Amino acid sequence: MPLHRPSGLRAGFHADGFAPDSGLLHAGEQWVPEQFLIEPHEHPVWEIYLQQHGVTHWMAGGESYALHPGHLFAVPPGVRHHLASRSGNHHFYFAAIDLDVVAKRQPDLRMPRAVLHREAGELAYAFGQLVRELTTRYEYAETGLVLAVDHLVLAVSRSLAPTAVPQLAMHPAVRTVRRLLDQEFDRRWTLKELAERVALAPAYLAELFAAELGRPPHRYLNERRIDRARQLLETSDMTITALALSLGFSSSQHFARVFRQYTGRTPTSVRSSRSR
Repeated sequence: MPLHRPSGLRAGFHADGFAPDSGLLHAGEQWVPEQFLIEPHEHPVWEIYLQQHGVTHWMAGGESYALHPGHLFAVPPGVRHHLASRSGNHHFYFAAIDLDVVAKRQPDLRMPRAVLHREAGELAYAFGQLVRELTTRYEYAETGLVLAVDHLVLAVSRSLAPTAVPQLAMHPAVRTVRRLLDQEFDRRWTLKELAERVALAPAYLAELFAAELGRPPHRYLNERRIDRARQLLETSDMTITALALSLGFSSSQHFARVFRQYTGRTPTSVRSSRSR
C-alpha cells in the first residue's frame, strides 16, 4: 500500500494499491494551496469527498456545487468531475470505494444513483479512522482497513437516512453551537459570535452549554482542537507550526502551551514517539 504526496500539496497524502477485496481503490487527506486545481477526471467507482476547511467549487455531471466545511460530495461511477476554479487554501478527505464489494459484506447499506451533496460533518470521524488505518502500522491491518471502509460507507448511508432521533434531549442552541465547534474548530470563535448565531445572550449560552456538556464552549473547542491535533501529529507530515495555524491557534507557542495543558505532553514528544 504505497503512500505518496502528489506535487503541489501543502501537506497530506494519496494512498492506493489496496487488495481488491477491501473495496478501496484510493484514499487520502490533503491540504492544498491557493493555486491548486484538480483537473477533470472520473472513476469506475464512487468517489467521496469531505470538505474540512475552506470553500471549494466543483463541477460534476454538468452541475456546479459549492463545498463548505462539513459538506459531503459523493460522485457516482463514470461521472466526470473537477474543481471548477482555483480557490483559497483548503483541506479535505477523499476515498474511492467499490460499493459492490462493500455490499457483499453489508447488503443493507445503500447509496444514491446521482451526485450527492449535503452537510455531513459526522463523516469526519469515519474518515479520520480510515486515515489512521492507512498511516499507522497496526496489528490486524487488513481487518482494520475493511472495517474502516465499511464504517465510512455506513456513515454516508446514514447521512441519506431520516434525521437521527436523539435519545437524550439537548437544547437546540447547544446542539447548533456544538455542531459549529465540531465542524469549524479552526475558527477563532468568541462566545459573543456563538451567541449571535443562536440569538441568545452570551452568559446564558455559556450556562446552557456547560449544563448540558459539562464544560463551557471555549474548553469544548480546545478539546476538539487537541483531539484533532493528536491525530495529525500521529498521521500527517504537516509541520507543527502549520498544524497549529490550521487548528485555529495564533502560533506554535500558543498551540504547544494549550496542548501540554490538556495532555501533559508536548507536540514534539507525541510526533517523535510515532517513529519508535
